[in-house]
Amino acid sequence: MAIPRQRIRLPQGAWRSAAMSLIRGDLWEGSHIQQLEQAVAEYISVKDAVTVPSGRAGFRFLFDTLGIAPGGEVICSAFGYPIVPFVVKSMGYKLKFVDCEMDTLGMDPKLLSEACSNNTEAVIATHLYGVPCQIQNIADICTANNAKLIEDCAHCYGATAGSKKVGSFGDAGCFSFETSKVINTMGGGIVTLSNPEVGERLRKLAADEPRNGFKWLARRLLKTSFEAAVTNPLLFNLGVYQMLRLASSGDGDNDRFASGYQGDEVSLKGKMGRYTNYQARLGLRQLQSIELRNKRRTANAERLIRQLDTKIPVQKPVSTDKDNYSNFMLVTILSNKPSELAAALLRRGIDSKHLYMRDCSRMF
Repeated sequence: MAIPRQRIRLPQGAWRSAAMSLIRGDLWEGSHIQQLEQAVAEYISVKDAVTVPSGRAGFRFLFDTLGIAPGGEVICSAFGYPIVPFVVKSMGYKLKFVDCEMDTLGMDPKLLSEACSNNTEAVIATHLYGVPCQIQNIADICTANNAKLIEDCAHCYGATAGSKKVGSFGDAGCFSFETSKVINTMGGGIVTLSNPEVGERLRKLAADEPRNGFKWLARRLLKTSFEAAVTNPLLFNLGVYQMLRLASSGDGDNDRFASGYQGDEVSLKGKMGRYTNYQARLGLRQLQSIELRNKRRTANAERLIRQLDTKIPVQKPVSTDKDNYSNFMLVTILSNKPSELAAALLRRGIDSKHLYMRDCSRMF
């Protein structure tokens, strides 16, 4: 039996909800946006939350509203998704990178402490694959250096560190609601904030975005439906896996099929536009079951990690007590030959993904 790298699910009732929203006339605007923002703020235990067109748009809006000095120094994780440093650099800030530690794969607090200077205006700490980084230590360092702390929580909705939800440790947290994420509203995201005044400024920026049209809605529904179909275990075994094997070139990092990932464009193209009431309705429905779904995913991940742990290094939380909870969006193994390993796994019926996160210090 072949195993897809990740199961993408079409949000429950997505097509029917779209049709009903069109009939009622509340597809674009309505009360569900405010309800979602309030529900997320309460769940994460922060003062405010604002829906945004995408996680990357959220970063852009934050740099426009947090009061970070123009041209100031911003420290990012060296290992991560390149859109984060791209946004920082494109907005005229000075980039500095700090390497990861090898347990959580998050920013190393010791190296961060050494990297901070009088010029450091902000730190962006990324929680990778559903495992919180050493965020409390990082928050303490930011406080000591009078630097803003932004959490990149794209993978980590519902995860905790020391009994606090990620997204509540710093000045802001950015969450993604793309199709592969824990909350899937077929795009969009939400920013959590410790300061309601910043939230109001950010909300105005988000509201100024142009409204997406019906073509956008159709593309989102069709794209998500396709992703859900090809990662469905039955369809994957009936034909998708065989096509991946046939298409695989065996050409290392250039083999997009063995790698399981083709990086999208490092830009804001296609990631802007006002978040819709329809998407918020989908998100509210998923929030009702988030705890149960996270527990199921975590139980599966822990079972897999126990089997792998004696054979190959695996990304792990700092602590596994009840106050530290990882939601394991993905289980990540560490290898110095990822391309060869991915190709070998594909030959054995296991679809995987690498080249997803990268050494951003070599790109900027």
